[in-house]
Amino acid sequence: MPWHLLATEHRRAMLQAGMFALFCAGAAAAEPVPVETLAEGDVDRGIIDEIVVVANKHERSRRDITANVSIFSAEDFQFELSSSIADVFRYAPGIDYESDRSRFGSESINIRGIAGNRVAILMDGVPVSDQFDVGSFSNATRDIVNAGFVEQIEVLHGPASALYGSSAIGGVVAMRTVDPQHLSGSRGQGGQVFSNWHAADSSVSATAMQAFAAGPVAVLAGLSATSGQESEAKAADANLDLRDFDSRSALLKIVADDAWGNTWRASLYHRESDVQSDAQSMLGSGRFRSTTALLGDDAYATDIVSAEYRFAGGGQLADDGIVRAWYQASDFEQKTRDERTLAPRPVAIDRLFAFEQRATGLEANLQKTFSTGNADHLLSYGFEARRRKTEEYRDGLETGLDDLQQTNVLLGEVFPLRDFPVSTTSEWGAFVEETITIDRWAFTAALRADHYEMRPSVDSMYAEDYPFAQPVSIAEFELSPKAGLIYHVTDASEVYLQYSHGFRAPPYEDANISLELPLFNIRAVPNPDLRSEKSDGFDLGARWRGAGSSAHVSLFRTRYTDFIESKVRLGPDPETGRILFQSQNIAAAVIEGVEAGGTVDLATIGTGLSLDGGLFVARGENLDSGEPLNSVGPPQAVASINWQSPGGSLRTSLRGIFTDDWSARDQSGGQLFEAPGYAVFDLYLAWRAGPSLTVRAAATNLSDRTYWAWTDVRGLAPDDPVIPYLSHPGRSFSVGIDMTW
Repeated sequence: MPWHLLATEHRRAMLQAGMFALFCAGAAAAEPVPVETLAEGDVDRGIIDEIVVVANKHERSRRDITANVSIFSAEDFQFELSSSIADVFRYAPGIDYESDRSRFGSESINIRGIAGNRVAILMDGVPVSDQFDVGSFSNATRDIVNAGFVEQIEVLHGPASALYGSSAIGGVVAMRTVDPQHLSGSRGQGGQVFSNWHAADSSVSATAMQAFAAGPVAVLAGLSATSGQESEAKAADANLDLRDFDSRSALLKIVADDAWGNTWRASLYHRESDVQSDAQSMLGSGRFRSTTALLGDDAYATDIVSAEYRFAGGGQLADDGIVRAWYQASDFEQKTRDERTLAPRPVAIDRLFAFEQRATGLEANLQKTFSTGNADHLLSYGFEARRRKTEEYRDGLETGLDDLQQTNVLLGEVFPLRDFPVSTTSEWGAFVEETITIDRWAFTAALRADHYEMRPSVDSMYAEDYPFAQPVSIAEFELSPKAGLIYHVTDASEVYLQYSHGFRAPPYEDANISLELPLFNIRAVPNPDLRSEKSDGFDLGARWRGAGSSAHVSLFRTRYTDFIESKVRLGPDPETGRILFQSQNIAAAVIEGVEAGGTVDLATIGTGLSLDGGLFVARGENLDSGEPLNSVGPPQAVASINWQSPGGSLRTSLRGIFTDDWSARDQSGGQLFEAPGYAVFDLYLAWRAGPSLTVRAAATNLSDRTYWAWTDVRGLAPDDPVIPYLSHPGRSFSVGIDMTW
């Protein structure tokens, strides 16, 4: 192993030793588990009513929402030994985590074929930082949330701008971290420690949380750490792309109830990550034919501070509501060393990419109920203000390995440089939503008004690099309506229809994209005429709930107009002869498909048996060219058979993932690698060895199948040398342990 990858070996050894000690201590404390009972009402009806927040920004029963929402709980994460948010969506058809498995890891979340900054990701109501990448050596990702601190994730499928504004044209992922009361309960104090080990990437993760409560005040403090290396690749004898990663996270929460029944909450979240990489699979081919070493050294840090006030008790303007203020800071620094010892003049090229974003926000959401005649009204309204400052630059230096001469000019680019000017984005939005219920019918209408401003700030670095560029400011106003109708066929079933409008204002990286490559006669310029992306989506769905069973199906169709495509070739500039590139709006696109899922209680066959399943089938089309959209993946399905002992001390699940081959793609620009279809089976086991101890184990890819996730190989040619190393691991094992007190 290269010297620069040895730095984290000591920390990994410490984590492994700590996990072993925790396992031994827990095993010594094991004792029989008392039988847990359900609440009397649940026993009588056998139906559990799930509460959803993301669909309306307030707690609503799932039966009262006109959208498809997926819910993932901490119990699910821990049973599946999830060490990252990407692991959480393994069994969620239609929700994919896009990633660069060779260096940068998880990048963004794809919902119904829409990903990146078009999907809003919230942590305790706070938007996470933007994703931005340029070239092969720079990628600021959105993987900043530690799964160990998350209590629940809700995913809203489809456009949601009527409540969440410009960033939610593709959907919303809302994550809620653990509250002190979750651990302390009525005892006044409580804690949890859990740790997982995965053989596939030799990773170890450990999370510890402690909560205290004294009167109306409760405090939670948590620490988490993860350490691992490159994942195994079944299609390769050994993974040549070495990767060593470490992350450390901390969470502090203070919750206080006042004398009037209102709740004050303050939280502080910090995460930092370090990744060292040694990419060897590409060496000696293509643009890296003279490269003998390609090393990466990446560091990320994120801080989120928030304060919120929840009130209840009634009033003329609102029955209850929440006011939240927050601050978020994210920093990315990525260093790359490219040693070209086989070049006619041997050189070493050192590159630096830095991305920084600072954001502040204020939000208020209020709710009021009232009645008129035989109609019940639920009125929600609120506002949101958000301000972001984004700064990015790249630097580079070429050094001759023999003559030691240096230059900051690479491929004609003069470093340091910016890919867009320092940009400040301001967003203001206000929304109103009303649900009117009459007997078994419920009608929901919502409207949000958004004002978006993006202003560039040209500094000396940008002005010197692009004297020809004229950065543009963006000012947009948009109205986003939503309308939904529910008919409750019975108390346990309903059908719904929803229309929702979405929009996304032109972002800074597209409006003012800048590039100058004299060596290749290429120039990218800002676009003052860039328009907002818009969408119009329809959902038709049905849900049913029974005793321990449930089912849902949703048909959807969303039409997108003025989609922004980055770096579109315009042709030669008549004045300079440069080949111009610019971000442009494309005509239109459509994505349509079906989502379905359900659970069946097999109590008549055997106590504790159940079946789960899910399905996603969709197609996307560029209506301008008639070609498929490569952001929409192949048909996916999951199925599992589960068993739990009467006392709940044993739980096991056999799960299958079924994915069709990815053949419906746009290959007009060249042939692409076709990820073959596959069926993969996983086995999970959890044993509650004592009232405070649970041991878990998993065996994934039981049949040792060679397969690729379509998001990992999208856009790659069939002969790309990196493809074998992007395959997923073969048969692999994981173990975990969880202690509570």
